[in-house]
Amino acid sequence: MRPFPLRLFVRIVSRTREIYLLKIITLAAAFASSTIVILFSLTEFGYDRFHHDANSVFRVLKKNTSERHNGNRLSTKIPIGIYKRLSSLSSDSLVVSRLQIMNGLTVSGDQKTVYLGNIHAADPGITDVFSFDIVDGSIRDFRRKHQQAMLSSSAARLLFGTIKANGKEFSVYSVDDTLRFQVSAVYDDFPRNSHEDFKVFISFETAAVESLGFNGRESGVYGRAIKLDIADLQANLQPKLNGKDLDYLFQPLPEVYFGPRVLGEDSRHGDMYSIWILIALTGLVLFLALATYVNLTSLTLPHRSKELAVRKLAGTDQLGLLLIFFKESLVIVALSFLMGTLLLLVTADLIQPILSIDLLAMIFYGKSTFFPIALGILLTLTLSPLFLTFKFISASPTRLLSTDTITFPRFKRVITVLQLGISIFLIVASLVIKRQINYSLLKEPGRNHDQVVYLGYPDDMTKEGLLRTRAGWQIYHPNIVDVIALSQLPDRINSKEINSFFYSLSVDPFFPEFFRLNMIRGNWFRPNSADSFLVLNDRGMREITAVESRNVIGIIDDINNQFNQPQKPIKFKVDENPRYNYLCVRILEVDIRRTINYLSNYFNGARIYMLNKRFEEWLAYQDRLNSLSNLLGIISALLSFCAIYGLSVSIVRDKLKQIAVHKICGANSRSITLLLARAFVKETFIAIAIFGPVTYIFLTEFLRGFVYSTDFQWLDPIVPVVYCILVISVLSGFQALTLNRNDLSSVLKS
Repeated sequence: MRPFPLRLFVRIVSRTREIYLLKIITLAAAFASSTIVILFSLTEFGYDRFHHDANSVFRVLKKNTSERHNGNRLSTKIPIGIYKRLSSLSSDSLVVSRLQIMNGLTVSGDQKTVYLGNIHAADPGITDVFSFDIVDGSIRDFRRKHQQAMLSSSAARLLFGTIKANGKEFSVYSVDDTLRFQVSAVYDDFPRNSHEDFKVFISFETAAVESLGFNGRESGVYGRAIKLDIADLQANLQPKLNGKDLDYLFQPLPEVYFGPRVLGEDSRHGDMYSIWILIALTGLVLFLALATYVNLTSLTLPHRSKELAVRKLAGTDQLGLLLIFFKESLVIVALSFLMGTLLLLVTADLIQPILSIDLLAMIFYGKSTFFPIALGILLTLTLSPLFLTFKFISASPTRLLSTDTITFPRFKRVITVLQLGISIFLIVASLVIKRQINYSLLKEPGRNHDQVVYLGYPDDMTKEGLLRTRAGWQIYHPNIVDVIALSQLPDRINSKEINSFFYSLSVDPFFPEFFRLNMIRGNWFRPNSADSFLVLNDRGMREITAVESRNVIGIIDDINNQFNQPQKPIKFKVDENPRYNYLCVRILEVDIRRTINYLSNYFNGARIYMLNKRFEEWLAYQDRLNSLSNLLGIISALLSFCAIYGLSVSIVRDKLKQIAVHKICGANSRSITLLLARAFVKETFIAIAIFGPVTYIFLTEFLRGFVYSTDFQWLDPIVPVVYCILVISVLSGFQALTLNRNDLSSVLKS
């Protein structure tokens, strides 16, 4: 803008500063909330897409189709025979690699002993499946040499203090063996939105894997389709792979994050359904802000009729007038965007732990996808109020200078209905979504299973009390499946016997059923079994002596395998006088938070822990979605307040002469408040009549998509309706008090 138009615009803003301030606040709040949701959604939908041609990468899943199978049918534990069949195919159409997840290992480099969480054993083909950005060393050495390793940059710094780690060696310690590996390459860390933490790859050599305590005969398998797409490749190979009661599926890598949870994996998972719901709610928030912005613009335009008439008389054409309004709108929207960005900068430290995303890094250093979306929102909001100006710029100067100013009565009524209706819808939706997220976690049939939680063994619980508790819960609490007692948790067994290879675990008689372990041979403990009888796992049978083997009555599956940990030789005992330290409870995932609270209250406030840490992350992820839903609910309530305030200003201006007459006739603030509030009655009822059924139908269909859904409660719509009525009453009263203090006699003269 040139200096004179700029000064004129500043004067216009100063005369109606409350309207322009309301515009900026409304748009800034909408910008901030939509930016958060957009960045969060881009992160969610970008999982595993950083690999080159990610849609051609897949992992192999084993599906148990037996009617007798109970629980999750999907597993990543692929037998070596299936891997050999895949690897024997032509390398022109397919490349595959085994990938063994190995938890519970200790890794030591030059710096100090470091626990890296997990490492992965992989075949050389992994370098053709995943995409690595090498920063030191050569990826070819990993393919060719014996006992090689690839480290991420962060792992190299932990182990050696530098990313220049090519040729250095580190040790991997397991239960009873230690192996040395040489670093052949260091690669940039995979982005956070990778379904697993891939920090250390060691070469997959069956002898080395088994020496570390893992099963070298089954593992995860990843592949890349070269000529055909994944669906065609699976269709061609299915007859060669599938067997009795077992199907083998190819799951594209970008679908892992939003796909079903699978036995034997260590993957993060998200919820595509809820993300789309949040995006839809964000779209409504933006639309509400846009409607408020357009409505507030309709309030300022009639007061600029004389200005426009003078401009027309001075020779400004319609295109020039339209350009002036465009520049003014762009300034308002840009200021709002800057204020919204400033709000994000101030609250970034609070948002990051809630959403687990670095807002600043994503805005300023992230991929360019965000900026086209933000530019589209900016342009849409800038252009949105311009259609109102056509009626003004096309009018003659005489029409603009007349006392009968141009207003938009029908348009304002429509906008009022939309703003009130969308406000009610957004608040109801946020309430229902919050309750549903707390109630159920999953939405597709067959994906809701159970989880194991644990707590310290109660001091006052006897063996008979444990049996009564198990029987009582099975009868009276439908979400509790089973309960057992243990001396140690199965994922952290540390009670190694003195001068022995064995670890000892005291369990109650229902241990195999609880953890769904099969007897390889022999029997589990029976009621008449002596205290000296033992049950071993498969690993323990290799260490047992001839004398001790006389008391062994059975061999059971390795429980460490469920946690991707090295197999330890374990002796299982059922003591007459048990020494239990933990109580494990298997509970359904549906309404799991309420079940955990019930358990905590039942055991006098005891803290309940999850055995599956990835599922605990899933709960935290659902809480983040809940936080976003709450945020959108708060933003919608704020925008509803701004919208109703703008509508009250509009009504005051439309009824100013009527209010002046009432005041001269002796009307008090209460009478003027009722006059203003009554102006909302018709639009409020229309909004409820239109958006009430829409809200009910939408949320009913939304809840229908869940396996376990909460009910739509009639209290849900009452809350936002009461809120809107309360805001209308308060703002009408505020406007009445303001008008009562002013002299309105000049209004009757105009």
